[in-house]
Amino acid sequence: MVQWHSYHCLILLYVGYCNVIICTKKLHTLNQQHFINILQSGKTSLIYFKKTANPAIRHFLEQLKKSSESLEEYGITVAQVDCAIEAVPKYCEDEDILKKAYLFQGNLLLRSFATDTLFDVDAIVANILFILLFNEIKYVYSLMDLHDIENDMKGRGDIIFTFVRAIGVPEHRAIMETAFVYGTKYQFVLTTEQSVLEGLDLKDPDTSSARLWFCHCKMATDKNQPCKRTYFKQPLTTVNIHSYLKILEAPLVAEINLPPEEVSTIHVQLKLPVVFLFTQRETYEHDRITAESVAWQLLGSAGVVLVSRIQLHPNVPADVTVGYRPAGGDLPINYLVISSVEEIVDLVKGEVKNVSSGVKDEEEENEDLDFIGIQDDEVAEAISAYMWKEHDLGLIQALTDISFPTILETIPHVVVLFYTAWDAVSMAFLQSYAEVSTRLADMKDLVLTRVNCGDWPVVCLNEGVTHFPTVKIYTQGDRPLLYTGMLGVHSLLKFIMLSRIPTPVLLTSTEDVEAYLKGDLHSDLKPQWNIPVVGLFSSEMKEESNSTETQKENDAFIEAAYSLRGTMVLRMYIQKDAIYLSQKFGVALPALVFVRDEKSDIEAIHLEKPSKEDIVSAVKSAMLETFPEVTVENFPSYFHPIKPLLILFIDNDDTKTSKARNELEQLTKLRDAQTYTTCWIDLRKTHVGKEILQVYLNYLPQLPALVLVQLSCHGHVFVFPEGELISTVGVLHWLEKVQTGQEIPKYNLQRKEWTPPRATYDFLAIMDIVRPGFAKQRIPNSANQEKPCEQEESETEHLHESGEEEVQSEFVATSQNVQGTPTQPDKQKKMQHELHNEL
Repeated sequence: MVQWHSYHCLILLYVGYCNVIICTKKLHTLNQQHFINILQSGKTSLIYFKKTANPAIRHFLEQLKKSSESLEEYGITVAQVDCAIEAVPKYCEDEDILKKAYLFQGNLLLRSFATDTLFDVDAIVANILFILLFNEIKYVYSLMDLHDIENDMKGRGDIIFTFVRAIGVPEHRAIMETAFVYGTKYQFVLTTEQSVLEGLDLKDPDTSSARLWFCHCKMATDKNQPCKRTYFKQPLTTVNIHSYLKILEAPLVAEINLPPEEVSTIHVQLKLPVVFLFTQRETYEHDRITAESVAWQLLGSAGVVLVSRIQLHPNVPADVTVGYRPAGGDLPINYLVISSVEEIVDLVKGEVKNVSSGVKDEEEENEDLDFIGIQDDEVAEAISAYMWKEHDLGLIQALTDISFPTILETIPHVVVLFYTAWDAVSMAFLQSYAEVSTRLADMKDLVLTRVNCGDWPVVCLNEGVTHFPTVKIYTQGDRPLLYTGMLGVHSLLKFIMLSRIPTPVLLTSTEDVEAYLKGDLHSDLKPQWNIPVVGLFSSEMKEESNSTETQKENDAFIEAAYSLRGTMVLRMYIQKDAIYLSQKFGVALPALVFVRDEKSDIEAIHLEKPSKEDIVSAVKSAMLETFPEVTVENFPSYFHPIKPLLILFIDNDDTKTSKARNELEQLTKLRDAQTYTTCWIDLRKTHVGKEILQVYLNYLPQLPALVLVQLSCHGHVFVFPEGELISTVGVLHWLEKVQTGQEIPKYNLQRKEWTPPRATYDFLAIMDIVRPGFAKQRIPNSANQEKPCEQEESETEHLHESGEEEVQSEFVATSQNVQGTPTQPDKQKKMQHELHNEL
């Protein structure tokens, strides 16, 4: 094995020599029998079948001849067949014969290459080795793919990760030749995707330069420990990479009992700088730690040797701490008194920087890159800053088509994120998903996982995933549960915790019901949910028709409880003495009993002919406050496209503000105020409220300010007179004047198209140049006509009734876009535009 390794190391050096001094050799010409013999020999061969010799073909054959010497060093036969003389069946009959070269392994055709991809010696060698090493070299399309490979290699082996600007360039050839020798020792990873390079937060935005990192994953025995990466600063040539790997194979810190002048390490042999740190028995542990710290920072640039002080020459001063041999080989050692690691590193890097001008320091590579390009729309623009951030996904297992069904069978609760690496929202949401995984890391019966639908589309198709990102929770013995909430940490964490609890839960006594409503039986769930809801049903069945009806009511409540799973946990009480509770709470059976908060009294709602939809609607209404504080997260729950918004904007808790809130809270209890959505926004907590107020009025008024926004196509905005105190009577009088047209709107929200910031490339117009009118889009005139106000209001009301959840999610995306936080993008841009104007 040692001899084999040494032999191939010589190959690397020889190939590097041949890159400078071009090796020439005549290209073999085969007849049909020779061609058959090569196929039957089982060897690898690259064969070109020619007919004519035009200038382009002559150039290709010249490059093929030059590459044959290098390829034969790897056991690859390079030859040509003249089809004008030897008409080899199948290949000589191909119409595109002049445009292809064929790679065989024995009689198996591995691949055909277009001759224009084999444009020079480097391209030929790189492409051929890339195919032969297909199983040894992994290609990644995203930073997520690299993380997955790193997680898989932790504790097992190290990774050599390379970025090249294109397949077939000299740097690609260099890494292929290196992989041919070291492929069994290291995991090689390659990419040409600039997005991967940008995701590594490099200061230097140059994406045309090849780069190499050595990922030290073998030493990361803990799955939560990231793989340390060392950046290779030299040009990517075969000899440079080989020398670099030899340095990495040497001990991080060499301990030698010889005088510094007699020390010979791999760094000395390669004429690199060497740092000698002097130690003694009393300070050995501290000196060893210092030496390792220096060595990590200088890895690949200089060597570090730990030498005992007793080995120093008597003429060397006793107070020296560092010996330094500059780059260049047998140069004298400078003995210095240096007290810090930083000074040692600066000493070496200062010299290296002068010798290798233009090479960036590793610290510069770690600074953030402000990478925000032109995006398709405002939502994508808002989250694009998050897309390429590097996330710690060590706790999130990546699933494949094989591991996906396996993990569902072995773990009771599995949370799965379905995403794609090219989707900006998916990549931004990973930050929240990773934080949730950290908080739930100690749970033994639950695991967070992910499936890249770009790699495993069949898995996503089978699970009914139609948009990204999608989160589902799989519980053994139950149906998958789809998450439809906000793409944030708190909402997802609440959903996961509540979804693990079976619902509905049966209560067995009236005492349990009353204790539950007081909060005694669900104190452990208060961080996620604090609204107790109980369904009361009678178990008395006097007639058969009543028995059937009662069973339907019970089933409807069970279905409603299941559909609300992850949002809240419902309790159910079915006993004869349920009538006692109904009389105590003043409601007929069946009923819904709940408490909004700890300070509120018990409330009850009679469920008349209850269906699943009616119960869900009643429960959602019970969860709502009558005068809520509106935030970006909870606004969808309160939004109604028909009701006008009556919003109190505040920024402090002084007497005037507190009185205004109390007066409006009393107003919400009156019947005349039920036609409005009355709420308040604290600008100290919800910073986007200031921008909303600016949009409403086109200026910032003195706070507290009461604003009425009519959610009709007119977009009228009214402001309660700033000089008057906000009182129940005063607000009612003002609302009446608005309804009768006595108040003039302070501002009208403007309508505008929500379009991409840049014009798109008009492919249809280009097609029309070739064939006029062929691709022109034909839009009926009626489609461009503006709809009357009443029709838009009717359609908006229909949307609310039939798709409330979709409208809510669209408002959330618009609101969060103002804040600049990651959200799920909208699907109907017209509705986004309307809601944005209403906001």
